[in-house]
Amino acid sequence: MKRNHWTKIIISFILLVLLSGCWDSRDINYRSTPVLMGVTKEEDLFHVFLVIPVSVVSEQRNLAKVDGKGATIVDAIEQLKKKIETTIDLEHIAFIVLDEKLGEEGIERITNTFIRMRDMPATPTVAFTTEEMETYIDQMISTFQKVGVPIFGFLEKQTGWEIYDPEVSLWEVYRGIHSFTSDIAIPIIKSNENLEMDYSGASVLKNGKAVTTLNSLEVLLMNLLNNEENVIKTFITIDETTDVELVERDVEYDYTHHGDEIDLTIQLEFVMIVAEAEDHLNDEAIQKKFEEKVEKDTLKLVKKLQDKHADVLGISNRIRKNYTHEELKRFLDEIYPNINVNVEVDAVIENNGKLRNLNNDDFEDWDKQNQE
Repeated sequence: MKRNHWTKIIISFILLVLLSGCWDSRDINYRSTPVLMGVTKEEDLFHVFLVIPVSVVSEQRNLAKVDGKGATIVDAIEQLKKKIETTIDLEHIAFIVLDEKLGEEGIERITNTFIRMRDMPATPTVAFTTEEMETYIDQMISTFQKVGVPIFGFLEKQTGWEIYDPEVSLWEVYRGIHSFTSDIAIPIIKSNENLEMDYSGASVLKNGKAVTTLNSLEVLLMNLLNNEENVIKTFITIDETTDVELVERDVEYDYTHHGDEIDLTIQLEFVMIVAEAEDHLNDEAIQKKFEEKVEKDTLKLVKKLQDKHADVLGISNRIRKNYTHEELKRFLDEIYPNINVNVEVDAVIENNGKLRNLNNDDFEDWDKQNQE
């Protein structure tokens, strides 16, 4: 009986501990959850900004800014924490904005730091800004207060600017920096008086350093070649008077080895709808102009990246299995720039809209058929 008695007492104590709740919990009113982090560098010090949603008396949401400087990013964050009376939880950061000048110096150290931090998520979207960081942060907060457009909207899929955006997360940046056969493109943004941000292309990183930039059309082509789903239902301008909408597309890569030489054929197939065109252009003329433009622009983009020994199109990843580990270390510098690339484009016009020839004779014939 005594044994059973002590067993019940021990079990009771264990249950009391389990039912006591989270002993180290902190009231939500004493916690701050930043949604955006901005990082720049002033002389030898890192300057880190956090944008934190706050509640005001009217129970509306607002944004507040807090910043700190330090010899390292971690030091800057610790200095920042001293300026605010609540506990800062970095787990909710959804967006990291870096000064474009950091890209020129290299962001490998910064990326490694974020990945090492226990309380930093690996999923935030990363972007460069061309503005002074404090100017960008202040303008974004001011626009939010005037217009009320939430910053979270630009982080969602299916948003308009995402079509021309390489949208990469922190862990993808880390992977791109440390990969032997692939590099990474990071969007370039700036503030806007009417919206949270403007998008102005992308910066291509090689080994963590910016080596070139891509304009909006080049980013769209990059997304096409990488089979990104967000480029479907996208309008492409062929020339000053002609636009088409992409309905379907398929991309295939065909490699042929001739000794040390590699021939690559990129086959692009599109189904599209004519959105705008001059009346004298028929479907065949529009189709030909589209094929010629995409072929020319794609070859130009591939050549531009090969000259910089940077691969953001996934070309090298498709044949890396044929090389040893030591060969992959030299792949982007020795093999990739010498790949002979050919582009074949095949487009089909699915629909030319609801236009009809409304001259008197044709209209009367069409009207009679319609009544029958």
